Amino acid sequence: MNVPVGENGEMDRGPSISKPGDHVDLRAENDVLAVISNCPQINNPVNDYNPTPIRVMV
Repeated sequence: MNVPVGENGEMDRGPSISKPGDHVDLRAENDVLAVISNCPQINNPVNDYNPTPIRVMV
């Protein structure tokens, strides 16, 4: 989710900058608890009111 922060500290929900097929690689060198969300909120304009599935591989 793209949340730009202005110089005055005000936050905005900008349009998504990710595209289908984009990915994030994480490397954990210690035990880690990861919580992942793909903006599941159906009332959120950032995802065009259409949450989509994500794939997670461990």
